[in-house]
Amino acid sequence: MSKKHKVAFVISGLNAGGAERVVSNLANELVNSFDITIILLYKCTPFYKLDERISITYCTELYNPKPKAFQSLKNHFKIFSSVLKILKENQIDLSIGFMTTSNIYLSIASKLNGKPCIISERIHPDHRQLNIFWQKLRHFSYQFSQVLVVQTASIKEYFETFMDSEKIIIIKNPLATELIAKKETYNSRENIILNVGSLTVQKNQDLLINAFSNVDNTDWKLVLVGDGELKSQYQDLIYSLKLEQKVTLVGNVNNVEDYYNNASIFVFPSRYEGFPNALTEAMYFGLPCISTACPSGPSEIINSGINGFLIQVENQLELENRLTTLMIDENLRKKFSKRAMESTTEFLPQTINTDWKNIINQILT
Repeated sequence: MSKKHKVAFVISGLNAGGAERVVSNLANELVNSFDITIILLYKCTPFYKLDERISITYCTELYNPKPKAFQSLKNHFKIFSSVLKILKENQIDLSIGFMTTSNIYLSIASKLNGKPCIISERIHPDHRQLNIFWQKLRHFSYQFSQVLVVQTASIKEYFETFMDSEKIIIIKNPLATELIAKKETYNSRENIILNVGSLTVQKNQDLLINAFSNVDNTDWKLVLVGDGELKSQYQDLIYSLKLEQKVTLVGNVNNVEDYYNNASIFVFPSRYEGFPNALTEAMYFGLPCISTACPSGPSEIINSGINGFLIQVENQLELENRLTTLMIDENLRKKFSKRAMESTTEFLPQTINTDWKNIINQILT
């Protein structure tokens, strides 16, 4: 039996989040074919279940979000040096970076180590604030990678301005393997409007809360799954709108499938995305969806009026109108449900995982 190639993922952490879930699921799948290590920039307890065969290591204990200039430089050098050391000591054959900072560290470390790497951007760069130094460093370091994986055509177009187009490949995010077997038929559902996502400026849940307060919500409830820095602000908003009995912030959960199976409508009000994981999950579970046509992803998944509704970013009135339409029209909800499920087959894990395996094998052979 031939020895497995050693493959490492590099990511800042494995807390709850879209990129973190993708890394966890990919690692769980690829461990059957490769010797897998996950290198965390910062120590944390993984939120998602990992195969016991996967090795986890980290570069530093604590994350300091606001270091002084000298300390920041020192921290970056320490983490970069740790990534390079781990790659060498573990004799990694190929490494895969997720998200910009990890990608920059990894691209340079892999070049110095004489080994190939794949990097992956998860957010449209127009919405990833980098100062001029980090922008130039990204342009410089990304040239050292063998492949850049992105999720949408618009993200690919951005990177084509300074990278060889043939090195940029679109691979959309897979549905979570652990969710697939837990889908129930879209029949009798509770009158719940659902959102799943971190409570951040990007995810824009205040638009949904305000819209919900303006529609006839007599027999409906709004449930937000996720946590984040805007939680207390949203709690204050809910209180000010007198919606304490109508809107629930449940935090991070390990049983998100129960919420997908119980809800009747899913709303995705983001200002921007890399790839909308929660939206594809909701559609897979047969939820009629309303999403902003934000950059990037939703407009490549939803054909408005056919398998869901697209609305303009920040357009609360349009959201209110679409919500009202779905809340009163059960037949439309069922039609959207059926078509939403049909449109998510391309995101099944076996399809996406095969794409990743093919790229890895092409580089290693």
